[in-house]
Amino acid sequence: MNKQHFTNRRRFLQGMVAAAGTTALGVSAPLAQTALAATAGERGLLRSATYPTNTKDATLSAVTNKVTLHTPHIVKEIAPDTPYELWTFDGSGPGPAINVMEGEPVDFTMINDSGMMPHSIDFHAALLPWDKYYQAVNPGEEHKFTWTPKYPGVFMYHCGTPPVLLHLINGMHGAIIVQPKAGWPEKADREYVLVQHEFYLGQPDDQGVYRGDYLKATQVQPDFVVFNGYANQYQANPLVANPGELIRLYVCNAGPTTFSAFHVIGTLFTATYADGNPANKQTGMQTVTIPPGGGYVVEMRIPDEGYYPFVTHSFAYTGKGALGVIKVGNPPPLGEGASH
Repeated sequence: MNKQHFTNRRRFLQGMVAAAGTTALGVSAPLAQTALAATAGERGLLRSATYPTNTKDATLSAVTNKVTLHTPHIVKEIAPDTPYELWTFDGSGPGPAINVMEGEPVDFTMINDSGMMPHSIDFHAALLPWDKYYQAVNPGEEHKFTWTPKYPGVFMYHCGTPPVLLHLINGMHGAIIVQPKAGWPEKADREYVLVQHEFYLGQPDDQGVYRGDYLKATQVQPDFVVFNGYANQYQANPLVANPGELIRLYVCNAGPTTFSAFHVIGTLFTATYADGNPANKQTGMQTVTIPPGGGYVVEMRIPDEGYYPFVTHSFAYTGKGALGVIKVGNPPPLGEGASH
């Protein structure tokens, strides 16, 4: 890693501290110094001549009761020809979708191998004292605890180290699904997890790599609003289902600031559940409003073969990457001139 990279990174972190202030968001002087001192080491930041894409399989993973998250800083593309330095959980931003069971203990370990700065964890699904469980973990250290989810739903998890906004825009968030111990009213044929979130880009460095722009984030001027880390990724690689199947989407809005107006073009939701809790059932909804830090489960049965785009219906942001497609059946390919 060359001297120019360290210079660029130092300037970036100095700008971050100046923008956030040392007290407005709880940024202490020692914490700021720790972040700056981290530029003296190379461990944790992975670079290459070509960058992997920050895409993600949306299929719901199996239920687990052991969760380990690492925190590497990695350069990946978040859109075509847009490499971005992500602060990650397990190498992607958002991190892995975690699937656990209501009432069953979860053994959690966080390992800070960023080599850069302190990170921490905040599970919205947990009932835990912040001062004991959600404090910063320094580079080279790990943090373990066991907790039991008491409520089913779609919850956010994220890094809570100040300034939290900066860690969120750089990708340190994800969805944790708590399955209801009594089960869902119906078994789904297809289950997918979608995390809506924003990227705010500063100027690229001399290697063409972008980093988060804290000032843009405070002014809510996103360059991209996406699902699962990459702009429009589910257009080229749609979610799939067969006609009449029950499709269940677990939708989390990681923000950090904009609301999601989640909508699927061409259908209505047969059932929706605010925060993903089966007790909060609604029927016949066209669009659900998900606040930053909130979640929803939406279900649908689509009778006819075809293409069904899903979007945030806040259309100022749809064109910034928050558009995907559900491909139902085996319809003919869309014509080159087709658009949504």
